[in-house]
Amino acid sequence: MDWDLIGWSFTVIRRNKQLAVFPALSAVAVLAGLWILSLMAFGGLAPLLSRSRFGLTEYLWFATAWLVASFVTIFFNCALAACADAAMSGATPTLGYGLRHATARLGPIFLWSLIATTIGLLLNAIERRVSFLGKLTTWLFGFAWATATYLIIPVLIAENGGALASLRRSSQLARKTWGDQIVAAIRFGWRGVAVFLPCVVLFAAGLNGYPVVLPLAIAYLVIAAAIMSAAQGIFEVALYRYAARGETPADWPSHSLSILTR
Repeated sequence: MDWDLIGWSFTVIRRNKQLAVFPALSAVAVLAGLWILSLMAFGGLAPLLSRSRFGLTEYLWFATAWLVASFVTIFFNCALAACADAAMSGATPTLGYGLRHATARLGPIFLWSLIATTIGLLLNAIERRVSFLGKLTTWLFGFAWATATYLIIPVLIAENGGALASLRRSSQLARKTWGDQIVAAIRFGWRGVAVFLPCVVLFAAGLNGYPVVLPLAIAYLVIAAAIMSAAQGIFEVALYRYAARGETPADWPSHSLSILTR
């Protein structure tokens, strides 16, 4: 894995700029969903956040909100994956193309969202109640879970299995790609630091006497976050295509393939 391989994902975005719209749509939909849920249950987020103690009603709301956020995020990630897969095959997909493909897989997407939410809630609950050794065990399980499910989004879109079958398939592919996942996380992390550093500078300037730059900082943050998220999704699709089918896009850096075949 090297810089060229990560940079290639950003090249795909430059050629298909609509791919960066999916993360932005996802964020807007999640915020809208949470606002509607809070409005229905508590009259808004402010009454919920102002409560000093949480009871069963609040915890049920948090669980529902987590499920909604998970479902919306996974749905738009699947739409992005469908478009990325088409783009790697030489097509020029539209937003509608991705949304249609994600909608066609709505059942497995919802079931996977339910599974992911349940595991997330359980890990969170266990971590809050155990000792350091227990927390360490929980973190290790969380890492193994994240590794096993790393490619589940492209699997959900590219294969016709249900949520459980997709989970098993993603786990199988993880045996081939776990090293690449770790290296990719590090590479994307460092690139993220470089991308978001100007945003930090702009916010610092805006909060220290130059408020005129705050709108620019917010716009930069939204665009940068969308691009980084889309690039990560594109990379996952490309890694899936190679691990599952041995297929590579025509413009994939050839010297990067030797890394994947080691």
